[in-house]
Amino acid sequence: MAKLSERLKFLREKKNWSKVQTAKYLGLKAPSTYGNWEYGLREPDLEMVAKIALLYGVSIDYLLGENDLPTYELLHHKTSPDISIYIEAICDKLKTQTDLFLGKKELSEATQDYLVESLHFSLKQAEKLNKL
Repeated sequence: MAKLSERLKFLREKKNWSKVQTAKYLGLKAPSTYGNWEYGLREPDLEMVAKIALLYGVSIDYLLGENDLPTYELLHHKTSPDISIYIEAICDKLKTQTDLFLGKKELSEATQDYLVESLHFSLKQAEKLNKL
């Protein structure tokens, strides 16, 4: 489950938590357990996956890579005309997916970061123009 390990790392870093902190929040006795999940060496059981989803405020489907929208709440807004939901989903995909291409060339990490920053900047500018 490569998606799970990628998303665990992404969500932890988004919160600015260390692996040790995250392991503590999940009630793990050994911090290395969480690290092994992030490295893809081991996988948490279903009960722990549910606990992780609750900790990060995301759906289990998102953690497992079955859905690119982090929460069911966003999924219900899928038909909403609010473009910011789609832009955030694109940014999350750019941050977590490693096999993305632009034309025929694979995106470098620097290009992915640039696109995410550009999308966030554009969204902020659009909100100012729209007086949100």
